[in-house]
Amino acid sequence: MNDPWLTVPGEQPQGAATSTLAVCFAPTGAHGSTFASWRGLTPEDTTLAFVAPPGRGTRVDEEPVTDMAAYADAVAAGIRELLGGRRLVLIGVSLGALLAYETCRRLLDAGVPVTRLCAVAGQCPGDFHGRGEDVTVEDARAFVAGTGLTDPELLADPEFEEVLLPPVIADLRLAARYDGRRGTVPQVELRAVWATDDPHVPEVTVRRWAEWTRGECTLKSVGGGHYAHQENPAAVITACLDGLPGTRPSRRSVLGAGATAVASTVLGLGAVASAAPAARADAPTGTGGASFDGDPTDPVALAVAMIRQDTSNPGDGAVTLPFARMLQGIFRDAGVGTEIVPTPKDGNVHFFARVPGSGPITKKPLILLGHSDVVPAIGDRWETAPFAAEIKDGKLYGRGSLDMKGVNAAFVAALLRHVREGAAFDRDIVLWSDCDEEQGPYGVRWFLTEHPGKVAAGAVITEGGWVLNQRDGTTPMIASLTCNDKRSLLLRLETASYATHTSKPFSGQAVIRLGEVLDQLGGWRAHIRPNALSRQYFAELAEATTDRPFAEAIRELLAARTDQRRDRAGEAVVRLSETPELHNAMLRTTLAFTSAQSGYYPSIVPGTATAEFRAAFLPGADDPGRIVAELRSLIGNRATLSVVGNPGESERQALDRLRGYLATPDSDYDTDVFRAWQSAVRRTHPGVRATACQFEAVTSAVPFREQNVPVYGMYPFTVNRDMLKRMHGTDEHIGVEALRQGTETVYQLLAGLRTRA
Repeated sequence: MNDPWLTVPGEQPQGAATSTLAVCFAPTGAHGSTFASWRGLTPEDTTLAFVAPPGRGTRVDEEPVTDMAAYADAVAAGIRELLGGRRLVLIGVSLGALLAYETCRRLLDAGVPVTRLCAVAGQCPGDFHGRGEDVTVEDARAFVAGTGLTDPELLADPEFEEVLLPPVIADLRLAARYDGRRGTVPQVELRAVWATDDPHVPEVTVRRWAEWTRGECTLKSVGGGHYAHQENPAAVITACLDGLPGTRPSRRSVLGAGATAVASTVLGLGAVASAAPAARADAPTGTGGASFDGDPTDPVALAVAMIRQDTSNPGDGAVTLPFARMLQGIFRDAGVGTEIVPTPKDGNVHFFARVPGSGPITKKPLILLGHSDVVPAIGDRWETAPFAAEIKDGKLYGRGSLDMKGVNAAFVAALLRHVREGAAFDRDIVLWSDCDEEQGPYGVRWFLTEHPGKVAAGAVITEGGWVLNQRDGTTPMIASLTCNDKRSLLLRLETASYATHTSKPFSGQAVIRLGEVLDQLGGWRAHIRPNALSRQYFAELAEATTDRPFAEAIRELLAARTDQRRDRAGEAVVRLSETPELHNAMLRTTLAFTSAQSGYYPSIVPGTATAEFRAAFLPGADDPGRIVAELRSLIGNRATLSVVGNPGESERQALDRLRGYLATPDSDYDTDVFRAWQSAVRRTHPGVRATACQFEAVTSAVPFREQNVPVYGMYPFTVNRDMLKRMHGTDEHIGVEALRQGTETVYQLLAGLRTRA
């Protein structure tokens, strides 16, 4: 069946035999063929209908419509003729989300029920105010190039441009003239679908769709970029159509959707859309159970139970409710008060346990801050199952064993040992398990913003400094407590040539050029510029090490007064170190390369290739803007280097924000908590130096430091180079006996805060 505004492609069920009609609205400049891959993937009882607007596809000779009201009226009329008593789902991609939204308004006003509205990778109606300037051909070219709608070399073809640009111009004018604030907010179930790699419509934008329905709004995340409906169709179809009553999924859809995880968040209703929902008993669970039957003062048993809770964070926050419930049971059994605080993501929660201080309390609480989420364990082969928590050869293996469930276990076991002994502290001791430290919007900064005053911290201890051994690998040498973090900047590299058939390769292909530039950047080294904290640490290290050449190199580094001498000595320090990657990161700006992408079809040499990497900066050392300029000068015109900031940020704004973070003062180490840690190290590691230090990574400390709350970082157990290299990597592990000794250090630290009877 064909309608002037709707097309139902052949070879799919139609009519009364189907129970659902899914009407699909294409993105800017496109028509129904953009959903061609959806055929055969939709549920067996669902008919697809594609909106066929004038000016493209089979209607290319007609004048495009650039008025949103006229567009929505025409589609709504076509749907009323086609619907035939079936449930109706409207699915819009990018600009199509706005078209679907306006069509939904008209259908509901006409008394036609809409079962579900789906906005995929689309900006919200409130983002448009009808004040756009006239759209030009250059605007359309820039849009096509910026969104990757086609290759730049194809766009340069005049004949191709004549076909592609007119519908793009029409759709851009449609959006420019649109004012989404006009009209009532509909009562409709809404699915807002976020593509996790979409550079144009970030998650924060997708979440705002909750404000544009008076019904339930659910966020779904799928893998893919702005055109995820083509890159990952099965996952997008599942995100849009799952949960409809009586729907039978197609076999192809079930198999295809398994390749991509879909995370769900109920955002709420109408005016209270931003309120966090209550934790649900049927929230997804990890691999482990929600109870713990062992001795809660045994850090190894605790760490095993924690690792077996799969709290992988896919990028938008982890499901931590089962983990929190396990902790809740442990602390309740010990008579300690607890609280679980949900976030707007379903199953994503913060956990708190509070041991009250005794007597007249004059000191603010000490927060033991751990994060329950871990990075995923996919893509690389593990020798042990990442969530089995296997103990082998005196080592505990598992994702999160080092970062940072081992530390969490030490915190919990040490604190509950004091509770079991009936200890009284001179302040409240609060254990806080954060849910979104690795990635996601609902971590510590969100909590402190949404719940001001709920955690009035006097000091915080979280992940950070290391305990290192002498060259013999067994004798402890130095323990550090970090008082500031590095901060990083995401950078994107792009090379461009032209796309062609693989039968005609040429020199200067984009992928080859990208590899050449990456190789050059991989050999770049920033100057050695230790800041005050790094200098203090290395001065102590020179006294602690029994390796004379290493100590001499450190002293030469600290005495150097020119870049040349400092660089030469610093390279010697790194070369002679037993943990060279760690000490290198504590001395200079570093680059870490995280991803590379190119190609989209096996018989096409792609015209572009991109890579992303992070530059990590020491506070008080290099200026980020100067480093970016230096890297651009190094690569010249062979590639484009851009700063990836927050949504809507300019490069200057992103750099200024980073400079603000880097200007956050070091935590004061003239405090009773710092001295209690030094005393604890002396008790558990006699003769080992205990010093303040610069952390080489980023933690959740900054929001506290911005409030002048001292934050200290510790991994209280000894580590070696292999353990450090496996952090966020394969076969992550910690030493079993080192964990027990590290827990004793935490216990002795807390003992220094007990009241004197």
